[in-house]
Amino acid sequence: MSPSPRYGLTTLTGVVIASMIGSGVFTTSGHSIATLGTPVAVLCAWLAGGLVALCGAIAYGELARRLPLSGGEYLYLSRTLGTWAGFQAGWVSLTAGFSGAIALSAIVFEAYLAPLVGLSSLPQGSLAVAIILLFGAGHGLLARPAALAQNTVVLIKLVVLLFFLLTAASCWSSHAWSWSGLPNAAANVKKGGWILDFSRSVMWISLSYAGFNAGIYVAGETRDPERTVPRSLWLGTILVTLLYLLLNLVFVTALPATEIAGRQNVAALAAEAIGGAPLQTLISLIVCLGTLSSVAGMLMTGPRVFSRMADDGLFPQWFCSGPATVRRTVGLQAAIATALVLFLRDYLSLLDYLSSVLALSSAVTVGTLLLPAAGVAGPGSRRFATPVDLISAGLYVAATTTIAVLMAMDDPWDLLGAVVTVATGTAVWAVFRVGRGGQAMQRG
Repeated sequence: MSPSPRYGLTTLTGVVIASMIGSGVFTTSGHSIATLGTPVAVLCAWLAGGLVALCGAIAYGELARRLPLSGGEYLYLSRTLGTWAGFQAGWVSLTAGFSGAIALSAIVFEAYLAPLVGLSSLPQGSLAVAIILLFGAGHGLLARPAALAQNTVVLIKLVVLLFFLLTAASCWSSHAWSWSGLPNAAANVKKGGWILDFSRSVMWISLSYAGFNAGIYVAGETRDPERTVPRSLWLGTILVTLLYLLLNLVFVTALPATEIAGRQNVAALAAEAIGGAPLQTLISLIVCLGTLSSVAGMLMTGPRVFSRMADDGLFPQWFCSGPATVRRTVGLQAAIATALVLFLRDYLSLLDYLSSVLALSSAVTVGTLLLPAAGVAGPGSRRFATPVDLISAGLYVAATTTIAVLMAMDDPWDLLGAVVTVATGTAVWAVFRVGRGGQAMQRG
């Protein structure tokens, strides 16, 4: 028995926004301008990342219309390519796709909040674990109030970001904005290395757009999912893309490129240049809110994957869908993330390789739209994708695959990590298949 529908368009759009806006938008552009050389090129890279994410949002929206159930990539791949492919997507979600990302966001939250409130003397990881447990308990025991609290955090975050942008706009005529690039920018373009550098920058930036598909993980608990989920995906993605462009317009022009190139705290540097220490403190608050809402959003969406896997006999039956199961799956997700914070901090350095694995999983999932929809579409759904859906899917697959390949080229160890992930996932999948007498997927 699945949980009754309880999430509407506002909540799902909030989840998409919360999942997308973390710490990446405040840290990435310093590295991008060091690679691309000019503020205009950096803004073009952010626009390109947003367009790729929008193509993905449109494609995932069609997948949600075909099969309006919770489960994400695991569900779609299981129903189209078989249990092995689906389990790989679920395995990545379980081990790191959500758990590692939750732990990382919680640690960043602690790093920014502790100095602001004078709690730097607390044992390392204390605030990170506390926020995981707080939202874990909320989404597990009090789903509606927790969703309301999450929407409130997202609203506050957007209001604070709007205040920051208005402050920057008020200084537009008085501040010395800089559009000049690095001294060697033109030479790099002439050498022909700019295309590869641009692709790599889009690769980094794409991680800040991750989460545009967050609504699909709770589709089965959404009112009118065939309409609500697709709308939440593209609406949230468009809003975040516009916000990212405005923010980075400020970040990369508030100071000369030579002063921010390669710097991770580019947002804080820009805020200090515009409004001094008070605005710099505001940026720290924004990062706290961004990571806080990311933790809450992922604790809400990720556990639904485990329930769907359990329904199909590929995860312990104790986690099968049901009104009482949500607290178990959320508890499991929170427990894994807490363990990563406390014992496996070095594991978080592997998120670079995991992002390439997630990119490939996402590309394969969207690629299923190019296959016949027979046997996949849900009741009342369109049998075949529209031309817009197909074009969006094709563009997303091409761009995401290119990004994943570039990540592997940039660090070959990423490829080894992907192989290890698939190998361990295959072993666990085989154990569940044998344990269930080869009858997995006969249910659901």
